[in-house]
Amino acid sequence: MDFEWDGEGIKYFFKFLGLTAVVFVVGVWVAKGGGEFYLAYEYEKLPQVAVPEKLGLAKTPEPKYEELSLADKVFAAPEEILKKKEELIASASDFIFADLAEMKLYIYKEGILEGDPVEILAKGREGSFFETPSGIYKVESRERRHFSTIGKVWMPWSMHFFGNYFIHGWPYYPSGKAVETTYSGGCIRLSDVDAKKVYEAAENGTHVLIYREKGNENAMLASAASAFQDAFFKKVAVGKKAPSPKITAEAALAADFETGQILFSKNEDLPFPIASVTKLMTALVASDSFHGRTFRLGKEELKEYGNYGNLKEGELFEAKDLLYPLLLSSSNDAAKAYELGLWNFVELMNKKAEALGMSATYFKDASGLSPENISSAEDIFKLLKYVYEARRPIFDITSFPEYHLASINKKAKHVWRNINWDMKDARFLGGKTGHTDEALYAMAGVYNVKLSESASRPVAIIVLRSLGREEDIKNIIKYLEENFVYGSVFAEREPMQDLKEPPKPLTVFNEASVYEAVERLAE
Repeated sequence: MDFEWDGEGIKYFFKFLGLTAVVFVVGVWVAKGGGEFYLAYEYEKLPQVAVPEKLGLAKTPEPKYEELSLADKVFAAPEEILKKKEELIASASDFIFADLAEMKLYIYKEGILEGDPVEILAKGREGSFFETPSGIYKVESRERRHFSTIGKVWMPWSMHFFGNYFIHGWPYYPSGKAVETTYSGGCIRLSDVDAKKVYEAAENGTHVLIYREKGNENAMLASAASAFQDAFFKKVAVGKKAPSPKITAEAALAADFETGQILFSKNEDLPFPIASVTKLMTALVASDSFHGRTFRLGKEELKEYGNYGNLKEGELFEAKDLLYPLLLSSSNDAAKAYELGLWNFVELMNKKAEALGMSATYFKDASGLSPENISSAEDIFKLLKYVYEARRPIFDITSFPEYHLASINKKAKHVWRNINWDMKDARFLGGKTGHTDEALYAMAGVYNVKLSESASRPVAIIVLRSLGREEDIKNIIKYLEENFVYGSVFAEREPMQDLKEPPKPLTVFNEASVYEAVERLAE
C-alpha cells in the first residue's frame, strides 16, 4: 500500500495540540493562584472590612460578661430575722433574740440590750424533724410550769412561741428526776434561773426572733494586688437586647439556691393561687406540731377531693409517715388529716409564713384546693430555702422516686410515686407541683443547672399560673445555661494610691470567657 504525507493536515494537528496545552497551563495557573490576583482586584472594589492577617477570616466579636449585682437577691429567713431585729431596735420594742449558732439568748427592753446574754443549754438537732425552727415569732402563752404531753415531762418557766416549741427551764419527769442532757425535742432549754429571768421579761405578744446563721456563702479572699472569688456573670449581647426565656407562666423566679442571687424573674413579688405547692407549708407545720402523734383516717379525711394517696378508712399512720403521700402523690386526704388534727392548723400555717417573712402569702386550707391559697414566687423561694435548711427530711422526701409503706394496722400496703417531676431527669433535686383551675399549673423545684465548664449550681425555679410548667422550666434552664456563668474570677487591680481606700478592679477575667483571658495575658 502506498502512503502519501498530508503536510497541511499535520500542521493543523500540531496547532490544535499547542492550543490545548496553552489552555491547560492557563487553567492550572488560575487554579493555583492566578485567580487570586483577579479576585483580589475585584475585592478592592468592595467595602473594606478589617481582616486579621493570621486567620484570613473576619473576626467574630468575643462575648462580653457583666457581673450581677449582689443587691439582686431574695432575702430568706436569716436575713429577714436580722432585718426585723433592726426594726424592733429602731422602734424601741421589747423582744427576745436567740442565736442558735452562738447558743446565746438576748433580752431587749425598749430596743436596748438588757444585761448579759444567757446561755442556751440545749436545742433541737440540726437536720432532724426536731430541729429548733428559726424565724420571727411571738410569745403565744406563758406558764410557770407546763406539762408536755409529747415528752411527758414538766417544763418550768415555759414560753410557747410556735407549734410544739417553747423556751423553758430544765425539764423533769413527774417523779422529779431531771431530763437527761442528751435529750431535746427542739425547744430552747435554759437553766431554771435564766428561764425565770426571760419569763419575767416577756409578755404574751413579745417578739421572739430565732436566728440560725448557715455561714457566709459570699465570703471572699482578697489582697491589695488581686482577688479570687466566685460570682455570677451574665453574657451581654453586643448591640442586641438581652434575650429572655419564652414562658407561659404569669410569674416566675430563678435564683441560686445557696446565695439567693436572682438570675431571672417575672412578677416575682405578685401573689397568685399556688394549688398543691401549699403542701410544702402543710408538711412544715405538721412536722412542727405532731411529734409522736398517730392518725386514724376516717370518713371526714377521705371525703376530700381526689384519691392520689389511695388511703383507706380505718388506717393508722404515724404523723411523719403521712408526709410521703402528701408530698409524693400530693394526697389531699393526708393534708386534710393534718388539718383536722389541730383546731388551728391553718392559722399556724399563716403564722409560719409570717415568721419566714412571706408577706405575700395566705392560706385558707392545708391542701391547696382553695383558690384563696396564694403566694408569690419570691415567698415560695423563702419557703423552699427554709424547708431545705431547717427541715431537710421534708425536702428529701420530694426527691424520692417512690416510697413503700404499710399502715400500722396493716389494712393496706402503699406505693407512693413521685408525681412532681420526671424522675429520669437527673437535674431535679426536689420540689412540689400543683394544679387547679384557678392556679393553672404551678411548680417550685430545685435543679442542677450547668453554669460553668466544670460544675453545676443548684437553682430554685418557681413558676406560677403556667400553661405548661415542664416546658417553661426547661426553657428557663436553657436560658440560664446559655446566658450565665458562675465560677472563679481573677481581677487585676490598680496600684493602691491610698491605703485608706480599697483597691479598684481594673480588669476582670472569668471562666466564662477563656478566650478573653488568654488574649489579655498574651499581650
